[in-house]
Amino acid sequence: MKPVVHGIARRALPVVERASGTRYVRERAEGERGTGKSSGKAKKIATETARAYRKLATGLRGATAEGIDGWTVAPSTREVDTKARQLARVKAHAALSEALTQGSSFGPAVVEAGRSLVAAGHTADTVSIGLNLRSNPSTEDAGRVLLGLAYQRTSDFAVAWAQFEKIDDRDIIVSAAEEYYPTAIDTLGDDGLPLLDRVNETGETDRWSAKAVLRTAESAFCIGAFDHVRSLVESRLNQMEDETDSAVRYELNRMRDWLPGGKHLEALPTTAGKRNFGVLSYDQPGIRSRNIGDYIQTIASIGHLLRYENLSFSGDPGLTELFKKFRKSVKEQRKYAGPEGELNLVEVYRDGNVYQDIPEDTWYIAFGWYMHDIFGKSFNIPFHPNLRPILLSVFVRYPEMLTPEAIAYLKKYGPVGCRDWQSVAVLRAVGVPAFFSGCLTTTVDTLFPAPSADRRSGTVQIDWTKGGKGPKKKQTVTAIRDKTFPENLELARNWVADYAYKYKRVLTSRLHANLPARSVGAEVEFEPKNKSDSRFGGLIGIDEAEFDAIRDGILDKLSVLLPLIATGASDDEIYSKWVEITAEDMAAADEYLATATLPSAESTTISAAVNTTDRPAPEEQVTDVFMTVEKGEESLVATAIRTIDAHASGRYRIWLPSGEVSAEAADEIQAQLSLGTVGRLGPVSYADIANENDLVQALLPVLFPDHERLVVVPAAGEFSADIVELSRVDFGSTLLAAKHDVRKSRSSGLTLMRRIASSFGDDHVGALNFVFASHAGLTEDFVPFDPQTAVLNLSGMRSEGLVNKIVGLMQELKLSYVDAMQTIVGGRYSEIDDEWNVRAQWETSDSPKIVNWRRQTRYFGRMTLTR
Repeated sequence: MKPVVHGIARRALPVVERASGTRYVRERAEGERGTGKSSGKAKKIATETARAYRKLATGLRGATAEGIDGWTVAPSTREVDTKARQLARVKAHAALSEALTQGSSFGPAVVEAGRSLVAAGHTADTVSIGLNLRSNPSTEDAGRVLLGLAYQRTSDFAVAWAQFEKIDDRDIIVSAAEEYYPTAIDTLGDDGLPLLDRVNETGETDRWSAKAVLRTAESAFCIGAFDHVRSLVESRLNQMEDETDSAVRYELNRMRDWLPGGKHLEALPTTAGKRNFGVLSYDQPGIRSRNIGDYIQTIASIGHLLRYENLSFSGDPGLTELFKKFRKSVKEQRKYAGPEGELNLVEVYRDGNVYQDIPEDTWYIAFGWYMHDIFGKSFNIPFHPNLRPILLSVFVRYPEMLTPEAIAYLKKYGPVGCRDWQSVAVLRAVGVPAFFSGCLTTTVDTLFPAPSADRRSGTVQIDWTKGGKGPKKKQTVTAIRDKTFPENLELARNWVADYAYKYKRVLTSRLHANLPARSVGAEVEFEPKNKSDSRFGGLIGIDEAEFDAIRDGILDKLSVLLPLIATGASDDEIYSKWVEITAEDMAAADEYLATATLPSAESTTISAAVNTTDRPAPEEQVTDVFMTVEKGEESLVATAIRTIDAHASGRYRIWLPSGEVSAEAADEIQAQLSLGTVGRLGPVSYADIANENDLVQALLPVLFPDHERLVVVPAAGEFSADIVELSRVDFGSTLLAAKHDVRKSRSSGLTLMRRIASSFGDDHVGALNFVFASHAGLTEDFVPFDPQTAVLNLSGMRSEGLVNKIVGLMQELKLSYVDAMQTIVGGRYSEIDDEWNVRAQWETSDSPKIVNWRRQTRYFGRMTLTR
């Protein structure tokens, strides 16, 4: 069958099958060989699919392609995605009328409609409806619940709770319990527990959905409110005998196992007088890993213990039997007699060990991905107090995990050997000593001796999307979750055995197929989806010498440390030795990280860009305001300036970018003002920077060369306070005054810079350089600011050469103005009051001073934010 036919079906099917009832049957052209019907039948199906798509699409917003014949012409992916989004919006809006038709009261019906809109990604619609309903006293609670639902998905927990906590309608609270009570606990912590006590006493929890019970229990679990969790879980399980929601029942039962007295707190087997050693496993309260790659890492760690012929093992029966079996396959050249000793083996959960009964003095190699958060809310760090970690081959996935407590813990047991260079940069940016160790799986060949004759043949594809011959396998296997820990380790060993003895060539997008396969000598083609992914720094594009250096470095370090552990050396002796044997790697990291620099534009080039432009001179007792105008906002300029004028207490000047408003329109606006004037900056241009709106903002310190400060506001703003008052904020020693970004996705500056680096795509070398250079000089993480409403310290920016740095990033690395500012300024900003920058899609306020509607759905087409 022609690829285009499959293309039509793949792109149109999500819309068509549900909306039109057309059934697309995927067939191969050769599937009915000999019948003479395959081609005609496939063409008929494709034509019917295209006809149904056109019928549906023409009834939805947006352009609809003409000439889709179902055989050679398919709608574009962009068109189908747009239509699918519009269909989801229509269905979500219909949820309200459906709920009312089925007899629901208005409040609960609104909750269902809001959930549908938010789930479909239409949070702006949800906010707009919520603001409308909130403005009417009779529907205020319904409006607040919609705002809470939207903000819970997109913003700080506290922003959502500010709406939820003002709701009085109990029916609405019960309907929204799935969001209401988790938000209360996530925001208030222990102070939110009395809310649960009250609804338990009244029996209101019996009216909650099963999912509401589960989500609330998860939040309570994360703050250690185990009695509340048990009450919620057991009460609901007693009522669920006849309910069909098996997935929720499974999760509730699983959560009960993690409570005090559950199976995860059962005493681990120990041997009197023997030192305990942990073998890393992957269970936790949130979810158990189903990634074979995790267990391959553990297999590699086991090899480091089994090298020592005089070392014996006791403790966990499943693990000791597995160790006996694996010991038979240790490479001869890796074996050491080693010290005589016995280690008691215990299973240690990587992400959930704080919920285990870990015996005292338990050592282990703490490798892998840190952290997989628990229920999306908390991290298992510091680890269990009885654990003594050797921090080697560590990947820091979420900089948000680096709380003050976590940082102190890592410093105590550092230096931290990092699997990738990005993790080295992140840890050093918060003051944790760290070096590049590479990945533990490079040493997995310890357990796979090379045969006398290499009989491997053929190719295996592991999560490979580029086609080719050979069997295809996926590294994530759901069935793993139902197996025992030793069974999963056995399965992982079999996977690596295929690379060592069965397949000559491995095609993969997976790091933990690539490195283990290379370790055991297979030919590997590694093509991840994104080469600049933060997991790969130092592990992608390396030659055999670099690979061997990683493997030898890990083998050498553990060959020093493990005998000390096995013979009962003290904590101080072991960690002192760790500092000693990692000193050269720490020095190498110092040198390597210091080589990176961020680009900076030449001052002469910047001067040339603005020399032909008239630059405003400051005037006494006059506030200067620069108004940013994005595409489509031209019609908003006049309204925004009039509202500024209506509240101004003194003289001001509004400066607009070149070309956004004509001279005639500017004069017309000015004629309506009592205290202000309107001016237009001259045009600016700079090589390789196409976005003039971004460019002029980057050049503001030199476009206003004699100004001390400048207010920046958006044209899509609604102003209800004195702009002169805003201009007087105190900078202190910072570079600007702005509000922290309330969006949930912008809570960490280090995460933002990691995200920027990931956008480099195939340029993984450039991505690594950016990470090194952008993290240099940092001493802690920071919350990104929102520069759309700000007061700039122009003199401070000029003294630090900020323009050169910002323009350099924009020109050479193609960063946006906002991302370039975050990279250079970091946390060096002063906070303005929240009311000076209310972004309604992500927050609201009862007394806003400036509402920023940029890139947001406006409330019935008007700029207004009412109480």
